[in-house]
Amino acid sequence: MIVVAALAGPAVLLIVQHTVHTAIRLRPLASVAVGAAAGSLVGLLLTLAPQRMVLLLPLAVLGCAAAVVDAHEGRLPDMLTWPLLLGTLLAGILTAEGNGGVVTLLSVLTGGGVAIVFKTVVSAGFGWGDAKLVPTLAVVLARHDAVVAGIVAVTTLVAVTALLVGIRRADRYALVPYGPAMVVGTLGAAAL
Repeated sequence: MIVVAALAGPAVLLIVQHTVHTAIRLRPLASVAVGAAAGSLVGLLLTLAPQRMVLLLPLAVLGCAAAVVDAHEGRLPDMLTWPLLLGTLLAGILTAEGNGGVVTLLSVLTGGGVAIVFKTVVSAGFGWGDAKLVPTLAVVLARHDAVVAGIVAVTTLVAVTALLVGIRRADRYALVPYGPAMVVGTLGAAAL
């Protein structure tokens, strides 16, 4: 278990390096922070029941990588969002007990529908990458009975991110990367 957690951080950084359009030159402290956060998160997930761990693992690895790319480039790449959705959907179906498979499929459809409506209404502020991430988050939150907690956590973290970006850039039209808040809020709500 310790080896898997220790490898998670470098794996996330490697995925990021192969996904970004422009090379990221993370400062050593930032690399250590991202690696340690991803490794700690995976280590925490490895202590959960197998069904919960398998469902959260794709989001912990691919979601963290997508969040770093979004923070750096302001986009959630298809190269991460589609495999993340597929991995989470597959994990959701394989670990389903009772009506868990139906809940998984309905949450993907509902999350996708909500994301498309939200993208249509708030077109400029909510990108297609964000919209493609929502069905994955919906599966995780629905399967962990944490939809309300997840919405509250994600909304709070998005507001804090927007505030920090606004303070830092002093531009009300500055791009706010929602991916990190969406991934961290969902993982936090589901894991707790």
